Amino acid sequence: MSRRDHDCIESVFALSSGGWPARVKDVAGRMQVSPPTAVEFLEKLRVMSLVEKGPSGYRLSKKGQACFDEATRTHRIMETLLVRNGMPLEQACRVSSSLGIPIAEDDLEKLCANMQHPETCPHGRPIPVGAKHV
Repeated sequence: MSRRDHDCIESVFALSSGGWPARVKDVAGRMQVSPPTAVEFLEKLRVMSLVEKGPSGYRLSKKGQACFDEATRTHRIMETLLVRNGMPLEQACRVSSSLGIPIAEDDLEKLCANMQHPETCPHGRPIPVGAKHV
């Protein structure tokens, strides 16, 4: 999945968190792309079963929500690691966002365990629990 695909998933999540809809024009605005480009992203994600299209917009599917949670978990754990090792918070956030390298679930879980399973990132936002850490 590309960084832009993730940005689209994040936009749909944010825009539809209260329910339907995440409208195309709102996704386009949030992603700073044209509406036709937003439709391309949304349709690609729909084909991948990551978003569902309703009568007036889009929302994340269960698979899309799981993908979003996994990416959020990775970002927040990496951000926490960087801050704990002396990097300023906003720089750690940028670096964590730019990594774009998928980390194997087992490796991420080991890293998280070594940090004693932090519950929140340095911004105070919750870190989603991993599938292997129950």
